[in-house]
Amino acid sequence: MKRTLTALTLALGLSAAASAQAQTTVTFWTWYLSPKFDDYIKTTIAAFEKANPDIKVNWADKQDSMVQDFISSVNLGNAPDVVNLNIDETQKAAQNGFLRAASDLTSAATLKATFYPQSLANFTSGGKVYAYPWYGWLNEGVLLYNPDLFKKAGLTRAPRTTSELIADAKIVKDKTGAYAWVPALKDPNTASFLGYFYAEGLPIYAADGKAAFNTPAHAALLSQFVDLYKGGYVPEDAVRREAFQLATELYGQNRVAMIIGGPQALTRIKDTNPNLYASTVVTSAPLGKANVQTGGSMALVVPTASKNPAAAAKLAAYFTNNANQLAFAKVVSVVPTTLGAQTSTQFKTSSTDPVAKATALVGASGRYINPGYKAPGNSDDLYKNFNDNIEAALLGKKTAQQALTDAVTYWNANMKK
Repeated sequence: MKRTLTALTLALGLSAAASAQAQTTVTFWTWYLSPKFDDYIKTTIAAFEKANPDIKVNWADKQDSMVQDFISSVNLGNAPDVVNLNIDETQKAAQNGFLRAASDLTSAATLKATFYPQSLANFTSGGKVYAYPWYGWLNEGVLLYNPDLFKKAGLTRAPRTTSELIADAKIVKDKTGAYAWVPALKDPNTASFLGYFYAEGLPIYAADGKAAFNTPAHAALLSQFVDLYKGGYVPEDAVRREAFQLATELYGQNRVAMIIGGPQALTRIKDTNPNLYASTVVTSAPLGKANVQTGGSMALVVPTASKNPAAAAKLAAYFTNNANQLAFAKVVSVVPTTLGAQTSTQFKTSSTDPVAKATALVGASGRYINPGYKAPGNSDDLYKNFNDNIEAALLGKKTAQQALTDAVTYWNANMKK
């Protein structure tokens, strides 16, 4: 009997050891989510591991060095298994052969049943989907305004079009001394002004794929913003700082009347100026002539160099499923990229609380997330050139037409598809 128990104990020990050896470890990198969202990420990982006891997740949050670290890890042969990238970086990584196609790891039917068609299109290259779309945002989103400044300016309603917004910029500043809003003129690491062209129905590329944003209509639109800047109707810092951050800061000081964007700004305003937060009016954002929203999203990708692609795909699909995206949207005012969010009761509210109202307005709008143009392969270089030319126009060093023509010439000489 003793010999039998010993054999049984030995067998159980060997079985446990074999089970431990069989466990797959998946390395997961996120981008700028720690420490603010540690609880959500860790709780979701724990739930995934419980549902998949054969998989262990090692999580690391990358920040400024994310892209460089990712490229280095690929070159050194020790790439993570799941990586959090945005649309531009995903497209570049896919074009460089760094990623496994999500559509090769998960059936097309499952992807189509889970995500909005446009969300999948944002991460499609060469006919394959290269990512699991995750949380998103809308550039226009909602409009938040200070009713006291509106009253002083004599405005009775929020602007509904870009033209009205530009007209209101002069009215608000002339009558109150505050800026109407902070336009995204030259945000770092993007070419934000291209979004204005798209919103007004103006093309970014010609049919042959060449840059084509230097027509008289493009120059006329840029000239309107140049006139605002030269006239002192736009904060001088708008050419140096990210527009949404600057707008949020100035709005809390009663120096900006409107913020256009996501509900995220309201969280900060609630802390810095609770009285203004309580009185802030939330309404739909003004749209350009094309009547579209622009926006972006993050995604989870599986590198070609992943040693555990099947387990990695499981983790990526789990974090981006409808239930977990909705759960994340309760923690922070992101826009889910899942079809199920469109009919979720989570975004149906009659609350007068500004954050709740703003979240309800945008939360079910993920189908509109569209950058408006496809980033070229060497977008960092081209975006810098574009932004430098926009700045030259704003500072009066070039005419609007010359700035755009110079940018188009540079793009077409250097653009990588």
